Amino acid sequence: MTIIGPDAISLTISDRLRAARFNRVLDWTPRFKPHRRWQSLLLHALLRAAQAFSSAGATCPSVNTSQRVICWEGHHVELRVLQPKGQCKGIYLDFHGGAWVMGNARFNDRVNSAIAAECQTVVASVEYRLARDDRIRPSIEDALAATGWILENMRSEFGVDRVILGGESSGAHLAACALTALSDGQADLSSVVGAVLFYGTYDIAGTPSLRNSSAEALIMHGPSALQNLMRLTPGMDDAQRRSPSLSPLFCDLAGLPAALFIVGELDPVLDDSLLMYDKWQNANHNATLLIVPEGPHGMNRLPTRMASKINDFARQWIKKAIEEARARDNVLR
Repeated sequence: MTIIGPDAISLTISDRLRAARFNRVLDWTPRFKPHRRWQSLLLHALLRAAQAFSSAGATCPSVNTSQRVICWEGHHVELRVLQPKGQCKGIYLDFHGGAWVMGNARFNDRVNSAIAAECQTVVASVEYRLARDDRIRPSIEDALAATGWILENMRSEFGVDRVILGGESSGAHLAACALTALSDGQADLSSVVGAVLFYGTYDIAGTPSLRNSSAEALIMHGPSALQNLMRLTPGMDDAQRRSPSLSPLFCDLAGLPAALFIVGELDPVLDDSLLMYDKWQNANHNATLLIVPEGPHGMNRLPTRMASKINDFARQWIKKAIEEARARDNVLR
């Protein structure tokens, strides 16, 4: 099923009005400028300080949290594992956002613990290397290593045989990079039953919506976001930035699992999701696109009823993808 537009979730007029009112508040707040290294470092330090003074673990009491370091083809990566009590039905491999330059796995605890508890899945959030030295490739390498390890070890380590990849913003880019790289390498992706991609960047040279975005874009400063892409790919021209290893939009997407794309209509990277959805759908006929009205970048993180409904929609999609995969397996048996 393909859903385009806000009718996918039961958004009321009140929900939209509240989101619009909250956007007017956001209009008075400073924009995140990811190309400024000092700002990213400061925000990351403030995040870590806030986490140090808060209680450890996931917000949901029925979910256990642990850290572990995994190794895939000689490549070590740390995972933050959220595991609900009882039998799990699959694993959700998560990549946090932060423009590749800030954030960590624990930042996603609130969202991920809800996924773990409601979908009865293990959630493994990847602590990938941040692009502190202006290189994006180490982040991509960590994403690939974590995905490869999960595919090879999820049965023995977690007792599950189905995986969904997901991420927000730069995390959605990393999830897409890992999937396309493994697909291009002829890896067996039969156990990957879906991808949940929130407002990702899939063209590292910048899609038209990003190139035309203004400094007035909510939450994320549009021109700075474009400059950040240039900073993370020094010495490259646009053709090089659009190589398949960096920009999933220019990969062969045939044979990939079902995907859910979620993006706000006010997001500077709106075109990334529109173009990626169109190409994914044409290649596989299994893509879903949800465009959120009054939605800026990061809209599912905002304290609005609309954000709650978006996150609930994503969890229902995850549950359905796992259940449908289980049903197909039972028929084949």
